[in-house]
Amino acid sequence: MARKPKRIVEAAIVERIGAITAHDLLAMPGDSWGMIRDQITDRRHSKDGLVARCMACEGEVYIRAPKVRGSSSPHFAHYPGGASDCPWYHGRNIAPDDARAAQYRGRQESDFHRLMCQQVAELVALDERYIRHTVAEYLPPTENRHGRFPDVYVEWESFGSFAVEFQMSGTFQTEISARCKHYEREGIPLLWILFGIDTARMVPQSFRDVIRRHRGNAFVLDPAALIASREQKTLVLSCYLADGDRFDGPRLVRFDQLTIPRSKVPYHEDRIVTPRLCDIHQRRLPWFQTLAKWDRDKPLMGLERAQGLLVAAAFSIVATANGKKCNYASAHPNVRAMLNTFLNTGTFARYANLLTQLIGNTASCDLLRTTVGEHLQRHRNSMQADEESAEWQQLRRLLPEALDPVLRAELIYLDALPDWARPAGA
Repeated sequence: MARKPKRIVEAAIVERIGAITAHDLLAMPGDSWGMIRDQITDRRHSKDGLVARCMACEGEVYIRAPKVRGSSSPHFAHYPGGASDCPWYHGRNIAPDDARAAQYRGRQESDFHRLMCQQVAELVALDERYIRHTVAEYLPPTENRHGRFPDVYVEWESFGSFAVEFQMSGTFQTEISARCKHYEREGIPLLWILFGIDTARMVPQSFRDVIRRHRGNAFVLDPAALIASREQKTLVLSCYLADGDRFDGPRLVRFDQLTIPRSKVPYHEDRIVTPRLCDIHQRRLPWFQTLAKWDRDKPLMGLERAQGLLVAAAFSIVATANGKKCNYASAHPNVRAMLNTFLNTGTFARYANLLTQLIGNTASCDLLRTTVGEHLQRHRNSMQADEESAEWQQLRRLLPEALDPVLRAELIYLDALPDWARPAGA
């Protein structure tokens, strides 16, 4: 008998991003929908994060990632207890506590998990800076209402404290979020150590959720790491680095050589932010090179005149926001005079909305409180270029830090938004 097809949440409004359809979600790279998923889950445990609401009933939704033919298939789902009268309601979800009980069959820890935690504790105790450690003991809170039971908690002289979670089975996304946000508020670095990783096969989603929080780093305590830890008398781990769906490595890395970001989830090499920013830089480079020697009487990169001037103006806004007072679009002494002129003449009348959003998402946002803001309101026509127009799509591709809401949300979440794309005072 054929299984009855389930309804799905066909679209959701995500805070600071906007509408995302089920099709959009499936088309996103794994790290992109994964970070949105992280932030939605984080919001349930702290004030940080994002709220996503079903566009049919406005109830809160999250992102599920079940396996379909061996690959994760992300889709929006209502939280347990969500509105059953929603036309996109898909039935009752199992509560996290019930799922956890089913997974562990009533046991919260296996004997092998306990032995591996003790192995980590033995290795950290080799370090001359070692003060003390605990294994699965209650750690009272300082900034939270409730404490936690870290698998291993360590204190080092001159280095501070460190928490380790040893992940063997699939840890639920809600637990990963709760632990990460707890230790972030406590100011304690949290290191997830995975029980092995088979890079020749599809890595489980629960492992990918942890690896993404570590900026694409998978930390493993394997025989090579054990030998290196004993030789160097400190905790050394094997680190696999994500490269799309594959992994490079492993590399042996010491815990005290990891970068600790604001999230307090350390990494050896950033495999999420760095590749994105490098790709954007390479995309923009030929445009900057062409603009630097552009004869304004000739077409810019084959564009029509108004479109070419728009791109030149956009790059001028970004350059100015970045502390470089360049005006690629005209001979005016500054960006403000250039924009006022092109708005007065009607050249940018169709692009008022686009320019308003671009300027508002940069360090040059104060321009909107000058005559530029007045001209953007006064000299606009009714046929505005929208987000589906060729001009908007082109600038979103060239300046995604300001105009691509998904990428912008990712960079804000990772504390990696460039200064030029931060509005003054934000």
